[in-house]
Amino acid sequence: MEAGLTLAVLGVFGLLVVIPVVFLAVVVPMSMRAERARKAVLWDWAVTHGWTFTERGRAAWTARLPGRNSRGLGVIVSGSLGGRWVTVAEYSYQTTSSSGDSTTTTTHNFIVVLVVLDRMYPPVSVRHRGVFSQLGRAMFGDKPTATGYGLFDSQFRIDAQDPVCAKALVGPALIAAHTARTVPSWSLVGAELLTRIPTSGKLRDPNMIPGYAAQLLRVADLLGH
Repeated sequence: MEAGLTLAVLGVFGLLVVIPVVFLAVVVPMSMRAERARKAVLWDWAVTHGWTFTERGRAAWTARLPGRNSRGLGVIVSGSLGGRWVTVAEYSYQTTSSSGDSTTTTTHNFIVVLVVLDRMYPPVSVRHRGVFSQLGRAMFGDKPTATGYGLFDSQFRIDAQDPVCAKALVGPALIAAHTARTVPSWSLVGAELLTRIPTSGKLRDPNMIPGYAAQLLRVADLLGH
């Protein structure tokens, strides 16, 4: 009985040793090959379409994204689309939460789209109202950046240093597109128009890249109309 128990313990111990070894020897290399293949497909698409392909680049506009992670960019592809210079990139950042003695780290992933406009603008952004923003509006009324379109102002907020300029940029056509949910939330600083798309955070099908950019290009076309 004692010998059988010893053999069983040794067997369990052996499995605990073998499983990590198998994981390192088989699973990790497979994952690395798959990642190289994914990037190779994106690189080939970029070259074929006259776009640039970069990995782990840096950009000042990451300071406008959640987490403000300057090291958070993964694959970055840039090129001309719809007559404008467009960048589509992978972005991630981490948050840490504590509960008792345990700490949990969560990674957040996005696809980020940047469109470069043909002129400079003061900072302005349009985003969905959260619960606290809706409550603040109900208690204190609209800010100077309110458009006067009730449905839009109840669902979205405009943040800008210059309300007059903001209202000139966010005109009836763009307001209608927002209320119809055909364009994303966005921010504009200088000539850089930026949005983020909640996804798994990885660019996989390169044929989806123009689709990622399409809605923000629509914003660029409607600004000021």
